[in-house]
Amino acid sequence: MSAIFFNDNIKQKAILLPNCSRFAPHGQSYYLSCDDLEGFYWTYETEYFRVSIFDFTLKKETIYCCDLSAFPDTALFSANGEILPPYQQLSSNDSFVICNQHQILQTLLHEHTNFQAVCFDFKQKIIDDCLVGRYQLNPDDLCHIFKEANHFLGAGLGKIADDILHYKLGSSASELFYEIKAKEWLSVIINNYYAAQDEQEMSQEDSLALDNVRHYINDHLMATIPQDLLAKIAMMSKTKLKTAFKTKYHMTITEYIQRRRMALAEHLLMTTQLEIKEVAIAVGYTSHSRFASLFKKYNGVYPHDIKKQTTPNKDKRPCHDCLNKFCEAKVDAEKLK
Repeated sequence: MSAIFFNDNIKQKAILLPNCSRFAPHGQSYYLSCDDLEGFYWTYETEYFRVSIFDFTLKKETIYCCDLSAFPDTALFSANGEILPPYQQLSSNDSFVICNQHQILQTLLHEHTNFQAVCFDFKQKIIDDCLVGRYQLNPDDLCHIFKEANHFLGAGLGKIADDILHYKLGSSASELFYEIKAKEWLSVIINNYYAAQDEQEMSQEDSLALDNVRHYINDHLMATIPQDLLAKIAMMSKTKLKTAFKTKYHMTITEYIQRRRMALAEHLLMTTQLEIKEVAIAVGYTSHSRFASLFKKYNGVYPHDIKKQTTPNKDKRPCHDCLNKFCEAKVDAEKLK
């Protein structure tokens, strides 16, 4: 997943920040400024995995294409854009699991927005030594698990991502910390898969009916969405619809509607000149306080904080500890031209 931003071409433009206090010292921090983006990248690598943190501001709408080279990759995103194929919209606390089949991954990110992500690239050695060797998991099952892992993993991975983001110690115990977090990350994905297998199997007819309900919700986020109508669309009782929807999508209908509305609101705040109250109305809320409360719940910040992100962000420049090295590196880079 780190290849989305840190391929060999971009890596040549990045500046190593050896004294950066923004991230943990047990790793390497980089500053990157190019035509497309500006910000920071941090990475720590072992024989089992690579963990990376991205914190960029997009200068313009950009599509990144990369050949996947690690198996499997997972990421927890806070961004405004889309991933394809398969198509998935990105918003705060979204997760994405990739089972590498040497496919091309495209990422569309929108201008004047922030991209933040915590990513784990798991190497084959951790698959062989830990999951297959120690825990006796079938390699074919593992491939299926990562293919089927749904993208409603954000809540499970969020706590681990926060721990990594806020970890700043540089002791020898850091190696153990990151190894534990890597295994916790894997356990969330695997446990989520097996929990889903234990649930009552759903008929194909019911599954398609729920897809129709989900598509209807996505197309009518700006309107009132009564559950009586959704039950008629699914041709189910309201009770069955609520139970089946939560089984398939791992959240209630109400939560799904709120999450989709807040993702749309975030997109409108970042890409249009609409006022906050206008955005609230556009996604179905007449109460500003209710809208602000839900926005904070799902996006982690209040709407007015998102508006601030559309202006130039001085925080995306190296901090004081890095500045001398940054300037020296910049001068050296100019001499090479």
